[in-house]
Amino acid sequence: GVSSTKLFHWANRLDARFEERSCEDESYLQEEIAVKHKLQPISQEFTRRSILSIGVIGTTLSTLLSSSLPANADFAPGGTLLDRPVYVTYGNSEASPSRAPNNSNVLFSQDNYYKFGSAAQWIEAGSTEFPKSMPFVPSQQRYDALKKFSVRVQTSKDQLVKIGSASSGADVPDSDDPTYQLRALGLLANSFLASENSGTTNELMLARWYINEMYLRIGDYKTALQKGDQKDAETCYGYLIKAINSYLTLINRSITSKVGDQFSYL
Repeated sequence: GVSSTKLFHWANRLDARFEERSCEDESYLQEEIAVKHKLQPISQEFTRRSILSIGVIGTTLSTLLSSSLPANADFAPGGTLLDRPVYVTYGNSEASPSRAPNNSNVLFSQDNYYKFGSAAQWIEAGSTEFPKSMPFVPSQQRYDALKKFSVRVQTSKDQLVKIGSASSGADVPDSDDPTYQLRALGLLANSFLASENSGTTNELMLARWYINEMYLRIGDYKTALQKGDQKDAETCYGYLIKAINSYLTLINRSITSKVGDQFSYL
């Protein structure tokens, strides 16, 4: 076993991962469950019952009580206890450093970082090497979604191309501006990468991570332009393009001839 001091330390680390999140107004977020766990130490000691009561997703009692956890172990925003550090650029140094550690400043709170506590790798345009497989989703569901959202996806692409030639921050709308159609990208991903049977898949969380990176990098790009840092602005924009192309590559893998035409890359 371990001392109550060590358990108290881990409880505080976990507690810091959960924050109140504002409610979002799109129907695709109905499946998102906002949970706030609050540990209440009794005389600085945690009993077996009190630890069980926190109900942390993906974390078992045996793991919490393990004495072999490395000193740099930490919780992912979703509550999974990992035997490594958790930070927003872990696994991809090109991920936006603007992401909040608790994932509270993105469009989709439940994404790859939320679950795995790490950044995802980019996907080379047109590649099928990552992820290794794709979830099964009925072709009719994908057909209907593509018909509904394809124009909005193209609008999103056009807007990203447009801001690429901006000369100042004033020429770049804020990340939450509807002209980017980022929420539409999320709606399309919902219909392409998850079904009633599968629920929220890892591939859907991956797609959301790419969309969140677009959202963050638009802000990073705008900030760099406002500061007059052209080099940093070009770097941020380059990562923004990597994010959208990764997303499009993921989506294109589910667009067969029966579903429709695949998207072109930027």
